[in-house]
Amino acid sequence: MRESHFYQFGHFIFKMRWVMIALWIAIVLACLPLMPKIISPFKTTGFIDEQSNSAKTSAFMTRALGYSHDNQFSILYSSNELRVTEPEFTDKMKKSLAGLKHFSVEHEVIYPDLNSKQQVSKDGHSAYVVVIVKRIEPLNDHELARFKSLIRHPSEMSVQLGGEAIFVETVDKQTQKDLFDADFIATPVAIVTLILVFGSIVAALLPILLGGSCALLILTTLYVLGHMMTLSVFTLNIALLLGLCLSLDYALFIISRFRDELKRGLCIEDAIAVTQATAGKAIFFSGMAVFVSLSALLLFPINILFSMAVGGLTAVFLAVMTAVVFLPAILSVLNTKINLLSVKYVTNHALSHFNFWHWLAEKVVRTPWRCLLSILVVLLVLSYPFTAVKFGISDYKILPEHSSGRSFFDTFAEEFGENELTPISLVVHSNHSILSKGNLAHLYDFVERLSVNPHISQVNSIVNIDSQMTKEEYYSLYHLNKHFMPDNVKQLLATTTGKHFTVISVMSKYPANSHKTYALIDTLRTMRVGGHLTLDLTGTPVNNQELLRGIAQRLPVAMIWIMVFTYFILLLLLRSLFLPLKAIVMNMLSLSACYGVLVLVFQEGYLDHLLNFQAQGMLDISLVVIIFCALFGFSMDYEVFLLSRMKELYDETQDNIQSIVFGIEKSSRIITSAAIIVIFLCCSFLVADVLMVKAFGLGIAIAIFVDAFLIRTILVPATMTLIGKWNWYLPEWMGQALARLYHPMTPAKRRHK
Repeated sequence: MRESHFYQFGHFIFKMRWVMIALWIAIVLACLPLMPKIISPFKTTGFIDEQSNSAKTSAFMTRALGYSHDNQFSILYSSNELRVTEPEFTDKMKKSLAGLKHFSVEHEVIYPDLNSKQQVSKDGHSAYVVVIVKRIEPLNDHELARFKSLIRHPSEMSVQLGGEAIFVETVDKQTQKDLFDADFIATPVAIVTLILVFGSIVAALLPILLGGSCALLILTTLYVLGHMMTLSVFTLNIALLLGLCLSLDYALFIISRFRDELKRGLCIEDAIAVTQATAGKAIFFSGMAVFVSLSALLLFPINILFSMAVGGLTAVFLAVMTAVVFLPAILSVLNTKINLLSVKYVTNHALSHFNFWHWLAEKVVRTPWRCLLSILVVLLVLSYPFTAVKFGISDYKILPEHSSGRSFFDTFAEEFGENELTPISLVVHSNHSILSKGNLAHLYDFVERLSVNPHISQVNSIVNIDSQMTKEEYYSLYHLNKHFMPDNVKQLLATTTGKHFTVISVMSKYPANSHKTYALIDTLRTMRVGGHLTLDLTGTPVNNQELLRGIAQRLPVAMIWIMVFTYFILLLLLRSLFLPLKAIVMNMLSLSACYGVLVLVFQEGYLDHLLNFQAQGMLDISLVVIIFCALFGFSMDYEVFLLSRMKELYDETQDNIQSIVFGIEKSSRIITSAAIIVIFLCCSFLVADVLMVKAFGLGIAIAIFVDAFLIRTILVPATMTLIGKWNWYLPEWMGQALARLYHPMTPAKRRHK
């Protein structure tokens, strides 16, 4: 052990302890001024495959028309008394928006067309105005606030504002509130649990202190990265949850091992060195496994998954650095004072002497088949609902039904149909003027064919603004001198048409995520406009379809990436052919159980009233991928900590059963205690109003419960008992190859009691 790099690093940290602590304090203090504006760089939900044809078509539209979808707003006016057709209703709308003439950014205001009933509700008492801000870059916080302040609320009318920028702003604000609420709930629970685990208030508060500092570092790092790249608004919550869970786990592992070494009578410097060579080494390899798992998200050219990769990798790196650098430095200064303010009831409690875990381990190794089969039955029952999973993409329903952020979308869906907010955009290209006589004739015929399609509810284009007009009349209209052209026609051309292209909006009769809408999209792709005109598709339904297909294509590669590198990392640590494979299988079992519960809760709607959300009828596929990548690495924490303790004794005694009992006895109390804290921390995110965060929190909590209380405590020792000596089998030639690749860190030849 004394030749181990980690052992030597422990001595180095002891010598540099005050420098390390001073550096840590300086970094934390530097982060504090940024906290009030930490959310500001996050301006997208991220549900788009940036390499898809729809994304490229959308980017073309943005460049060619001079505005992006993020800068399009819908303002909904409703009145119980007035009808939209009454002049007073229109007058009130125009007066409400009169202040926009003072808005500094160029924009177009598109009022309802009373003749064609476009933008008018079915009951005739509501209408919406579209405001298009003619700029590619999204409005900043100040500009968005100014825009909203210029819209007046007319008397006896309700006004609701919607749009991508408004939705992102709502999620931003809700994210900040959710973070505060989760911390408020989780912190007291974590402190109480840590006091019960350590029996010392000083030892209990130290992981909280480390977790808080790690959270500050994560938020600050993501704030800086958010100014350098486009990150989803969901990044902060999920990265912070991962970082807090990992930092608390790692702190428990380090502190418990340090206290064990103190009990053995080692001096402080040697206790730190041994702690680093054992728990520090386990944390390093565990962090590598989590890092590799989350890095698989970088294989997806999808913003939300890329954002989760950036956030998760940041969280893992900082959690490991905090645990193996700053925490040992603090322990070097605290030394035996880590046990100050002891709680005698806890320290004298029987569980602190591991009697329960020794009894459980003995019971498992005596009856391995019974334990194995009973736990497998439980896991298969939990996993079964996943066989009925339906994948989809989240929309505005990620906000709870009665929240202020949902009111616009619910009203709009009721009055107009939600598909008016999510049309399929058909971009028709031409090599010459799109407004030539031949092109207009082809467009006219194409729109006629679209209009009679039974799966399409509405078509909007430059050649069907008036059902009475002929092809020739449209040609004449668009070749008038601009001074004589009607204002609404000029506005239509400015917002939909360029020299060589035009945009046709198509509304499906079915929900954007439905298979019938996806079938309609496939049909539209096969249609020909006529002449030399070509067709590209974009819009939310098209983005969703291509996102689903893009993830499905890349997911097998990501899974292979994770499993291969995880196997290699564990092979390097454990020097066993079988144990890494067993760890991968166990992870798949805990993931399946997690997904089964998520299907029951978020797809089928069980507990929806209790947890305050609307059942989706599907699972968001990006969430499924994020949970897979995060949990596959996260579960390795407990696996590495448990197996590394077993390996210590096995290397000394070559006794498989004794090493299994030893590992369970020494590790399970810490593993289950860490799991309890993580579960409460994750469950605190169930108070979040954003469904993605709520589902992620529940998914992690379920998986950690299954992992810590069923798999690591019962299933792993039962399996290892049945496998016997093959647990530790490694061909000699492979052992020599690994030794050349990485200098082995053999534990001290001593008996742990």
